This record gives sequence, C-alpha cells and structure tokens, in this order.
Amino acid sequence: MSVAAALRTKWFWYSMLCIISWGGWTIFGKIASRDISATTLQFLFPFGCLPVAVPLLFSRHFKLEKSWQGISCGIGNGVLAGIGGLALFAAYRTGGNTAVITTVTAMYPLVTVVLAVLLLRERLTFLQILGLLFAAAAFVIFSM
Repeated sequence: MSVAAALRTKWFWYSMLCIISWGGWTIFGKIASRDISATTLQFLFPFGCLPVAVPLLFSRHFKLEKSWQGISCGIGNGVLAGIGGLALFAAYRTGGNTAVITTVTAMYPLVTVVLAVLLLRERLTFLQILGLLFAAAAFVIFSM
C-alpha cells in the first residue's frame, strides 16, 4: 500500500490519534509519578476514562453488547491494560529515563505478533519477520 493510499484509510488516522494520545498519556504518567505512587496513579486512571466512556454510552442509547466472548475479552483487555499501566507507572516512579522506559515498554507489539501467530493463526511474511528481528535488536540496544 502506498503512502497516499494509507492516508485515505480510516485505520491510518485512528492509528495517528492513538499515537498522539498514548504519547501524551505516557508523559502525563511520568509527570504524575513524580508526585504520587503508581497504585494511586492507576486508581485515578479510570476516572480519566469517564469523559470518553460516558458519551460513548450515551451515543449507543445505553445499549450494551450481548456477546459473552466479546464482553469477556473486553474485561480481560481492561485487566491486562490495568496491570500494564500499573507496571509502567511503577517503572516511571523509579526515576528511570522516560525515553528508555517508554521505548522498552512500547515493544509490546512483539508479544502481540507472537500471540497473533499462535492463537489467531495469522501468518507473517519474510519482511515482517525481518522487521521483528530488527525490533528485538532495537529493544536490546535501547535498553543498554
């Protein structure tokens, strides 16, 4: 897919919004971790989600999903995000370098790719595998 074609897709712009939001999220997390504990920061996190969650619920006229698998995975997603967020905030609280901590923890797609191959039976091309190897090397180099 060409760059021009990617610019016309919804996924590209959703991804850009995600990158910008998560970039700000990590900086706010680092700044907050200077003054409050990781557990307090993680406790406050859901309150920050309310301004997003409440309008979404209103827009759906309070209609909830009926798929138990989807609901279970959604709750599991929240649990794992909570644990990951707590670990990230605790890492920031140690006083470590924000750029290193954020880059190292941003390597989570390596886990996602492995799980996608094992659980979802997705296939990777040679170039994608090569990209993963470069990402793994970057992880090692950047954490030094």
